[in-house]
Amino acid sequence: MIKSTPEVICITTTDEFQAIQTEWNDLNNRSEKGTVFSSWEWLFTWWEIYQSDASRELYILIYRENGKLQGIAPFQILNHPKKQFPCSKQLILLGTGETDGALVLTEYLDLIIAPGKEAEVINAFSNTLIQAQRHWQGALFKQLIADSHLSALFASQGLSMDTKVLPNGFRTLIDLPGTYKEYLMSLRKKKRNNITRMLTRLESEQVFAIDSIRSGLDIDTAITELADLNRDRRGQLEQPSAFHQPNFEAFHRLVVKRLLPLNKVELRILRINSKAVAGLYSLIDGDTMHAYQSGFEAELGHRYSLLTMIITSEISNCIDHPDLKRFNFMFSADENSYKLRYSAYTEPMQDISFFPRNTRTKIHNFVHGPFKQKVKKLFEK
Repeated sequence: MIKSTPEVICITTTDEFQAIQTEWNDLNNRSEKGTVFSSWEWLFTWWEIYQSDASRELYILIYRENGKLQGIAPFQILNHPKKQFPCSKQLILLGTGETDGALVLTEYLDLIIAPGKEAEVINAFSNTLIQAQRHWQGALFKQLIADSHLSALFASQGLSMDTKVLPNGFRTLIDLPGTYKEYLMSLRKKKRNNITRMLTRLESEQVFAIDSIRSGLDIDTAITELADLNRDRRGQLEQPSAFHQPNFEAFHRLVVKRLLPLNKVELRILRINSKAVAGLYSLIDGDTMHAYQSGFEAELGHRYSLLTMIITSEISNCIDHPDLKRFNFMFSADENSYKLRYSAYTEPMQDISFFPRNTRTKIHNFVHGPFKQKVKKLFEK
């Protein structure tokens, strides 16, 4: 029997990307680091919407052994990225690097690798990238979990690569208890009493209901209502809403429709007298629910703590779900955010950059190091 040689193939066209949907999701579901954010539905939809957002090239590496897909590196090349001189061709992860100001927040991305194949796949991808240095001049991977496979990229090439790891915020998680009563008792007394008081007020003063896209709420209607509520909330905070950007809204309208049949998404709208007053958009990922986007009407929001009401309602639903074990508030820049009041804890996230050790890198390090500090001191005088 002739043994097939393992091979790394580079996918550079949308048609090739589309053709491996089934294989991609099969591997993503088996991989230790696979998430809903690395699913084919999420990343292909992102590419469909954002491929023209800047000068981008698909650069997905796949590793096959005996014809079977064993590894995926979901990369793209961003040409002429801002603030990255002299790196004019930057290797980044798919689902990241939007230039319209509305980041999709594709978090926890990583190499997608079959169990037991991690070392050989990472080494194969590292060697391939080193040999293809004419295609990229630097790499930046953002919002990674601390023990990501990407942190081991180029480990065998250590003498030829400069690696920089920088902290970038936190993800905030709740380990779900057995009952909602147990969860309430885990909260501080003030928070617990506030939740109980606001629910009592809402029940006594209003006729309300919570609609779900999983039980018949139209997806386009739900996205429109959520977007309006998010813009309302952000406007009260004098902050921009990602839903102001057409690409962001278009992405979510499409990806929700693709994820719903896979039971990987939930979008609930809280209504008072049939009017949408709060919304929560979440993604379901194995044993974890990610609270992705929210919004609420300012007029009633504070009287009834509407955001808290819809979040705690979703936490209660998660506790009742037999497969869900964690509730994830996702990214926070500050470790001590309001999310900790929900009896949550944090895990650090990080960015990793790789640059080849060459003249270009030396110039980059000088410009963004000593030179930048000198210029900054001159302007401070």
